[in-house]
Amino acid sequence: MSPIPLLQEADELLSQAESVATVLAEKSEELGLDVQPETLLRAAITGARFAADAYLAMSAGPKRSTTAARLVGEAKARCKNKLDILRRRLTRSISRLNQLMDEKVLGFWGEGRPPFPQVFQAATNH
Repeated sequence: MSPIPLLQEADELLSQAESVATVLAEKSEELGLDVQPETLLRAAITGARFAADAYLAMSAGPKRSTTAARLVGEAKARCKNKLDILRRRLTRSISRLNQLMDEKVLGFWGEGRPPFPQVFQAATNH
């Protein structure tokens, strides 16, 4: 773990995003999902990882380089931006997974069964 708070946040967010991307890859066929959500999430992961690595390199550089000292602020801003993009993409991916899983659960109430809201209402009234 890095002692820089922004990079600690990046490590946690990247770990969560990798987990969701793995679930998207494993469940894509089962949920009838195309590859686009996983691909977009993995692209955001790659961008955030690159920006975090660049910021780490720049933040270690000012002791040795005046150029790195001038660029550390820009690298930090770029890292924050890429983490925000990843956070939004991760939220969309999780939301899409939840939507598809809800549709699958609700789709279970097919022919010969009462509509799901009636079953749910009957169960909550008792």
